Amino acid sequence: MRCARRMGWVLGALLLVLGGCSLAPVFRSPGVYHTIRPGETVYRIARTYGVELDVLVKANHIVDARRIVAGTRLYVPGASRRLRVPPIRRGTSGRSPSAKIPPWPGRKREVQRPAAKPAPPRKSAPRRERVGKVSLPAEVDFVWPLKGKVTSFFGRRGKRKHQGVDIAAPRGTPIRAAEAGVVIFSDNGPGGYGRMVILRHPNGFHTIYAHNSKNLAGKGRRVRQGEVIAQVGSTGRVTGPHLHFEIRNRTQAKDPLFYLP
Repeated sequence: MRCARRMGWVLGALLLVLGGCSLAPVFRSPGVYHTIRPGETVYRIARTYGVELDVLVKANHIVDARRIVAGTRLYVPGASRRLRVPPIRRGTSGRSPSAKIPPWPGRKREVQRPAAKPAPPRKSAPRRERVGKVSLPAEVDFVWPLKGKVTSFFGRRGKRKHQGVDIAAPRGTPIRAAEAGVVIFSDNGPGGYGRMVILRHPNGFHTIYAHNSKNLAGKGRRVRQGEVIAQVGSTGRVTGPHLHFEIRNRTQAKDPLFYLP
């Protein structure tokens, strides 16, 4: 009897070892296992399967987003079959379906007045695009605001919680919009944020770009994904030039690594 129990323990341990780097626990409830492909994000996987991001994260006991790499298996609760996750849009905000952006919490909703019908262009004159005309996406697909080494990640940092990620880069490096949106703040931020730009996106999302040496996009401006909005600096409470980048959903800070490819 004791020998049989020992064999059971040994087999259990062996199965855990053979499981490889999969983060997904074994479930008996309805669901499927999705293997992450290069370029996919946890947020986009959740959206494709119609599952809340927090539900997917809790179902797979994800504590450290840095472990989510291509080849990782995620359990998707409630799914009946595997789905193909569409590729992320890159700099195509001008061709994406438009969507209404909700007002920043605490601010009055802006009155949308119907635009006057433009006069038909003359055949001899080329058609011109209006300055600042940007179609906003119906869904968000964030991209990295700049290339650089992540020196500090989301989560606890000593006694304080770090609300985003820090990306090291030389002073003056262009900072690009992670997604198309509207600039709702471009000034000196609170606390130790220094010069800061905040963009508002559809579905309650906001992105924050802090410690800038110079803000290049003013309040009220609509920007395209990938458009330069600021330059890397060391303003505020910092030890060197870098970008502090945050993604927030309805004011709650989220781990950017769940959203970035």
